[in-house]
Amino acid sequence: MSQSDNINKIINRTRLNNSLRDLPSVLVPVWQIKIRERFGINVDREIAEYIVLAAHESGTWKRQRAIRKIEKLLIERGGDKTESYNIAKNIVEMAVGNPQQ
Repeated sequence: MSQSDNINKIINRTRLNNSLRDLPSVLVPVWQIKIRERFGINVDREIAEYIVLAAHESGTWKRQRAIRKIEKLLIERGGDKTESYNIAKNIVEMAVGNPQQ
């Protein structure tokens, strides 16, 4: 039991330290500008980081993860759970695209 606790602690520590992969620092402001010009919406740096992660990593689960993280940010800022989810989903789908496309 103690070994699995240690493994879980190591995994949690690694996830906290590497919540976002090593993204070039220039990508986030570029995506903020791209989203503003293309869709007419302003996103802050935190939301843009998750969009960049979803766009530059392969796999649909990155999109789902980005949606959940953005939803959590919006809820922390006082949004309703359902509304926050819909906004997060729309932002990611607009910026990154739908995986079925």
